[in-house]
Amino acid sequence: MRKARENFSEVVNTVAIKGDRVILLSKNKPKAAIVSIKDLQLLEGRSIEKSKRLLQLEKFKLLRKKLAGKGFAGDSLAALRRMREERTEGFTDCN
Repeated sequence: MRKARENFSEVVNTVAIKGDRVILLSKNKPKAAIVSIKDLQLLEGRSIEKSKRLLQLEKFKLLRKKLAGKGFAGDSLAALRRMREERTEGFTDCN
């Protein structure tokens, strides 16, 4: 960390121009990293996408529980179609 502080401009330019990543150590233990804006955007993008996928998985789990509670098991697609048909019974096409 001391070296990075003493050569901060050089470290920043190395990261920004070359795309290198700098790990800051304190007592020989990693404490932080300096990464380019491009790397940061990639990391944040992955994190956001991962969060979205996890949220979708949780929604699917809840839907499966709901379906199981209604006696549906096995083919979720067929069960979803039946639920949709039940929900839309009585509606007429307005086109």
